[in-house]
Amino acid sequence: MQKRSVFQILLVVGGLGLLAGLAQAAAPELVVNGQVIRTTPGIVVEEGISYGPLRATAEAVGGEVEWHADQQMAVICRGQQCVRIRASEGIMRHNRLLLPIRKLAESLGGTVAWVSSPPQVRITIK
Repeated sequence: MQKRSVFQILLVVGGLGLLAGLAQAAAPELVVNGQVIRTTPGIVVEEGISYGPLRATAEAVGGEVEWHADQQMAVICRGQQCVRIRASEGIMRHNRLLLPIRKLAESLGGTVAWVSSPPQVRITIK
């Protein structure tokens, strides 16, 4: 009887661990004007801020990227609109700089919405 109880507890704990792992694996998608954009690394959410890879995110919204290594700053332009974002405003993942998606998109004239299920960062830009 006692062995059965221990087994049941282990089964429940193991199942909860599996569910937690699956929940973490569901990284948000980046959607620009209705099109899913695949990025490597994927979108990361930290402290309520969604971060996307610098170049992939900028190009997805029609931006052109210039990297100024001496200043550790990216200048991203879309038409006449430009935004300067310092590396210190982002986070590093897998040796890649991820920048705040909302700041980038809104600075270039887009709007950003968060969708909970399925998790998505949606950008609309004309």
